[in-house]
Amino acid sequence: MSNKSTLASRRVHRILPSRRGAAAIEFALIAPVILVALTGIVNYGLAMFDKMQLQSAARSGAQLALLDAGDTTAIKQAVIDSTNLGITTSDVTTTQFCECANATIITCGNTCSDGSTNRYFMTVSATYNHTLLLLGTTVALTGSATVRTQ
Repeated sequence: MSNKSTLASRRVHRILPSRRGAAAIEFALIAPVILVALTGIVNYGLAMFDKMQLQSAARSGAQLALLDAGDTTAIKQAVIDSTNLGITTSDVTTTQFCECANATIITCGNTCSDGSTNRYFMTVSATYNHTLLLLGTTVALTGSATVRTQ
């Protein structure tokens, strides 16, 4: 009988303290969390890269606005040509506004209440819908630049 109980206790001791599969189970539990975190980091990085491209393209349009603020078609085309995101003219807006010396925004052509001369500005904005990896949802990104044209 002592032989049988010794054999049974060896089998039980072989099963209970076994740590062979522990690493595989721990990896199986933590791997999805790590993959989700990495996907989020990659999504954020790609979105910020696209936003920087939009910002740079808007600055290119603003530089052209310094030369000729009245040619909005050329300004929009400069923005489109400055990026490879595939934006169109409907994704680019140009807005002209005027301001007095005291920073009061007025309609261009009106006179300032303090008698100062109007300062003309133009804002060039570009939007792009960035699609997130694996999720398939889109995030609207915008880049804009404002310059004084007169």
